[in-house]
Formats: sequence, C-alpha cells, structure tokens
Amino acid sequence: MRNAFIFILIGLILLATNALFAQDEETIKVDTTLITLGVSVRDTDGKYVKGLKKVQFQLLDDNKEQEISIFSMEETPISFGIVYDLHPTTSDRTKTILKSLEDFTKGLRDRDRFNITVFNENGSFTTDFIPTLEQVDKHLASKIKGKPNSLYDAIFLTSEKLQEQTNEKKALLIISDGNDHFSHHSYKSLRKKVNSFNVQIYAVILNDKEEWGFADINSENEPKIIDLEDSKLGQAAIEKLSSRSGGYAESQRFRNSANLSEIFKRINIEMQNQYLLGFYPQEIDDRKHDLNISIVREEKDKKLKLDYRKKYKPDVRIKIAKQKQK
Repeated sequence: MRNAFIFILIGLILLATNALFAQDEETIKVDTTLITLGVSVRDTDGKYVKGLKKVQFQLLDDNKEQEISIFSMEETPISFGIVYDLHPTTSDRTKTILKSLEDFTKGLRDRDRFNITVFNENGSFTTDFIPTLEQVDKHLASKIKGKPNSLYDAIFLTSEKLQEQTNEKKALLIISDGNDHFSHHSYKSLRKKVNSFNVQIYAVILNDKEEWGFADINSENEPKIIDLEDSKLGQAAIEKLSSRSGGYAESQRFRNSANLSEIFKRINIEMQNQYLLGFYPQEIDDRKHDLNISIVREEKDKKLKLDYRKKYKPDVRIKIAKQKQK
C-alpha cells in the first residue's frame, strides 16, 4: 500500500512538472523572405555609373516604398547557368558556339561558377565545363541520356540548379532558336519559376531568318516543319522572359566565335557592374508584385537607364521555431 502511494505521488509530481514547463515554453514562428535583385545603371552614353549610394536608390513594391536592407557594389561572385539548344544546328555552328563559350568561361573570376546543359531532341547532359563537339556527340548518342530534351524543361532544370547556388548574383544564359518542343513545363510555370528568385536572363537567339526543319522523333506524326510565324512567337516569348528579368535578348545573325564571344563578354561585364539590392517585403502573399526602382541625383539633366527584374513573387523560405523559457 505504501509503495502504491509513492508511485502515485511520483506520477503527480511528473505531471505537474510537465505542465509547468509547458507554460514556460512559447513557440515562436518567424517567417522571413529576403528579396534580392541586381540593378544595372548606365548613362546616356551607355557607360556604367558607379559610386552611387544606398540613399540615392528608391525601391517601390507595388507602389509602396521599401527599406533597402542590403546594398552592395562590391565584386560579388556570379553563378552562370547556360542552356544550349542544339536543334536546329550544324557541326560548324556547334563548334563556333562551344568555342565562344569556352572563351567566355576562361574570363570568369576565381569565385564565379557555371554549369551548362546541352540538349537536343534525343536528350541532354549537364557539366561544369564546356564540352567539345566530340563530347557532345558522344553523350547525346549514348544509351543513357538526361531527361530534358526541350527548351522550357531545360531552362527550368537550369533555373533550379541556379537557385541552389550560394552566390547572390545569378545569370541564366540561353542559346536557342527560341522554339519549344513538347516541354512538360509550360511558359507560365517557367515564368513563375524565374520570378521566384534573383536571376537575370540573357538570350542569344539563333535565327538566320530562314525556315528550319525539325523532326520530332518522339511524335507518331510526320516530321513537323516550323514555319516563320511559329519561330517568331517562340523568339518573342524568350525575349519577353529576358527583358522582364532585367536581362535582354540578342537576335542578330551570328557568323563567328569572336562575334559571340563579344556578346558573352558584354553580359559578364554587365553582371559585374550591377548594384545588389535586397529588401524584406511588408506583405507576404502568393501573388506577383511589381517592382519600380529610381535614382535621386542632383544632376537632373542627366538621365540614367536602369535594368532590373520588374516582378517577383514572395516565397516564405525560412521558418524558425524557437523555444523561449522564462
């Protein structure tokens, strides 16, 4: 009887102790979303403007001014994601593009990073070096191939890899004719993806103003010929995706690696000269927000051109649960 009383007493003490600690504990959830974006500032001569201060930037989120929490013009490392679309193509064209990409990546700094996804209708592969033509042919002719074999899927995959990179500055470089062939990801889902993090998109549109033939080996239908109107629509979609991100698309005729290398070099210089801004939105919701950035200067007569991503979608990334004891 005495032992039973002792066990009951111990049980009551344990219950009281648990109740006491439960009252002393408070679970605090902190939701934080930091929005970062790169801003290029140029004067009327096209020269990059340096030396601007944080107080000179005004940032509006849906017309509401936001406090700029992060501001930098230092040599921030950059992560580049490259998507190279091989259809349509020729061996000479592939050699030219791979040579220009090799020259481009040799000019990157030590802390810069890049990867490239090369694909055609047969499959794809991703590497952290620029392959040779022989390596491209070997990989895409092998029995084991990567899954993305269409433009939007390849861009989506590269975007995911870029989002995982720790470098604050990120750029997506697309080399394609702009036409998508049966991607699982729609243009809308792709646009939503690139709006969810800080990335500038630059596109080199391979268009010689000709009608290119394309045979889809995955289709039961006869080979499809892409007419000029379809081609224009595809190019327009990529151009729009690029401009809204703060980047741009080049759609001139390309004839040699030196011409392409100059374009890639210009993209790298623009990324290096960007101001990096960051802010914490006042409202966290599930819709697209419009961004507007302006600069206040005493020289009212000098106009400046700003390039930056125009929209973003808030995404709660950090959820911290803390226990607070009295």
